[in-house]
Amino acid sequence: MKKKTVVFVFNSLGVVRGGLSNAVLKRANTLVKYNIDVIILTLSFQPEFVGVVNKLYERGNLDKKIKVLNFFNDILGEGGGKRKKEDVINEKGFYVFKGGNPDINGYRYYKDGFYVKYKQYDKSGNLMFVDYMNEARHRYQRDEYNKKGEMIRSRHMDQNNNLPRLDRYFNSDGECAITIWVDGKGNAKRVISFDKKNQGEYAQLEGLYNLWIKEILSGVSSPVVISDSRNTDSLVAGLKSDNIKKVAVLHNNHFKSPFDNTAEINKLWNPFFDNINEFDRIVFLTEEQKEDVERQYGPLKASTVIPHAVPHIEKSQLEKDVKRNPYLVVTLARYKKQKRLDEAIEAFSYVVEELPDAQYHIYGFGDLQEDLETLIQKLNLTNNVKLIGFTSDPIKTYRSAACSILTSDFEGFGLVLTESLAAGTPVISYDIKYGPKDIVRNEVDGYLVPKGNKKELAEKIITLMTNNQLREEFSNNALEVTERFSIDKYEEQWLDLIDKI
Repeated sequence: MKKKTVVFVFNSLGVVRGGLSNAVLKRANTLVKYNIDVIILTLSFQPEFVGVVNKLYERGNLDKKIKVLNFFNDILGEGGGKRKKEDVINEKGFYVFKGGNPDINGYRYYKDGFYVKYKQYDKSGNLMFVDYMNEARHRYQRDEYNKKGEMIRSRHMDQNNNLPRLDRYFNSDGECAITIWVDGKGNAKRVISFDKKNQGEYAQLEGLYNLWIKEILSGVSSPVVISDSRNTDSLVAGLKSDNIKKVAVLHNNHFKSPFDNTAEINKLWNPFFDNINEFDRIVFLTEEQKEDVERQYGPLKASTVIPHAVPHIEKSQLEKDVKRNPYLVVTLARYKKQKRLDEAIEAFSYVVEELPDAQYHIYGFGDLQEDLETLIQKLNLTNNVKLIGFTSDPIKTYRSAACSILTSDFEGFGLVLTESLAAGTPVISYDIKYGPKDIVRNEVDGYLVPKGNKKELAEKIITLMTNNQLREEFSNNALEVTERFSIDKYEEQWLDLIDKI
């Protein structure tokens, strides 16, 4: 294989990560394992960027051979070196009152009867930000600090909607290095760079990103640049050089509601479809999505399908003595609208009518928790349906249940499906785009039911709860997912793509 450097262009990395971030890290770790140089370039402003990356290294989530750079950190350095520290709570000349929320370490400052400013500290006592108020108690400015107590960003607020209209970023000398005008929706617009390398005015932040990325790519051999999210597609597609190979990876459903072929394309996907011919490779996670896109845009000679691999499960985990409850169903999902947990709960009410002892445990978190709890009470299911919260051992969770269910409006692949099957737990899923049809084998290791058909969903749950022989058969078949979506196949496909691009 010719020596190449794989460069991921990504928004941000965090210690607490979602599925997309985990997929990027897994691919990066896979490639570097085979002695391919890997660089991750992140674009979002992260005050504690260095600390986050170091934690990922320390925890083994990120191979230490992978270099991670951040646009703002690279330009600003440590940031704020000469700015005044504002780390004293009881400031002379002010009346200081502790905020009412005991979980937030915040203080209000009054002078001459006016509410002048508000300070918030983290749990370790480090100043996070200071808000400044005018006589009408409207916030007009927020100064943000790093853990050394140095100001790194100052945000000037729109008095009408209390959102930023101008952001100033400070470098390690305490000088303003970048000024960004922001529209009413929080999107960066006009940009002024005072940095010596790229000094000037830019119509969009993307123009400055482009110069930064090009400078980095100029120092690496045979770069293969990968865009994993639709808000980086136009940036990657705009890198013009015969030496640069560009790859787009599709992680989610591209339709508007109802998220199938009857719908228009989601406008958030315009950056991809507008640049679809600029990519040297397009990677789909499922055959179904590839077929849908080609049906509309014609055959794509540069396209391929590389599904996610089944998460590695130690043999000892599957050998643990976990008692499977034949009357328990589980779901692992965030409490958000896309997951349609309300429909899952409503479907389970039909199950309880026939099997009063049946249990449904939902593991996750999210902003719909209160709504879901209200629905559970309304349907008199408080003894049957439980919102459990986050689970740190998904395999054990799946193995404790008769089956898992997925009722999402849409998915990009559905890693929870492969996780459940790998644990030997059958899946009952809405037949949605994308993932279930590629992963779940109907009447072999689970069931696919029409989206929104809650009664059929309930019938299939009852079938697996009451038919022990069938459930055991499905459970044994489910384990074959580790061969169908093996790590070996995943690694082989990605290495082949990088080699031949």
